Amino acid sequence: MQQAAPQEITTALKLAFKAQGVTYRDVADRIGVSEQTIKRLFKDKDCSLSRLSEVCNAINISLYDLLEVAREYSEPMARLSNEQESYLASHPSHFYFLFFLTSGYDLDTIQQHYQLTDIVLFRYLRDLDRQGLIELSVNNQFRLRVEGKLLMRLNSKLAKLVRERNHAFLDHALNHHNDATTWFSSSFRFMSPDTLNAMHADMEELMRQYRKAAYQDEAILPKERLLPVKWSTIAAPFDICGEWPLQRDIE
Repeated sequence: MQQAAPQEITTALKLAFKAQGVTYRDVADRIGVSEQTIKRLFKDKDCSLSRLSEVCNAINISLYDLLEVAREYSEPMARLSNEQESYLASHPSHFYFLFFLTSGYDLDTIQQHYQLTDIVLFRYLRDLDRQGLIELSVNNQFRLRVEGKLLMRLNSKLAKLVRERNHAFLDHALNHHNDATTWFSSSFRFMSPDTLNAMHADMEELMRQYRKAAYQDEAILPKERLLPVKWSTIAAPFDICGEWPLQRDIE
């Protein structure tokens, strides 16, 4: 998991101060320290967890919310070149392999899941190295040259491949909706644009809670106790009368 660096944490704090209209002096008074102490926190970009928690309490935000915002600033974005996109689009397995690596899966897990031989595992790494996506060294040791979210052109062949995987996820959810670990619901109703916008806000809040809970688990639990979870939410205008096909000539 990508951890937030001290600079990103102080940047997130500055945003929180600005959003709430509070000053260094305001926060210092609330927690009983000097204004210089708060200023030094931002200047040195270093403070204890207890001090950080005090500052968060003073401005009525949770420490986890602050760290989540900071993490957004620290999470790297990897923009693929046109050549890399074309290669991965024409070699889907290599794209999936790269995605596993950037998502934190280790080589042993990938090899065991797909029953890859040692030579095939090496060839995946070799090919990604040739494309400038990883830097391969001896004994299959490697360094990612692209980390974090993989950015691609919206209408590219690679983006189409990702959409196909998302469709496969929906099929998986439908086929496993009775499983204890899977939840799926779908409904068609009529509502006003204002109500739809309010629902979008509720969904955004639920997504924030999902990310917060995942961030906490990733931070404190060993990886072997975590489940890989994909979360998708959709609420959009969709007129079934017109979108669903009807034969125009029947007997």
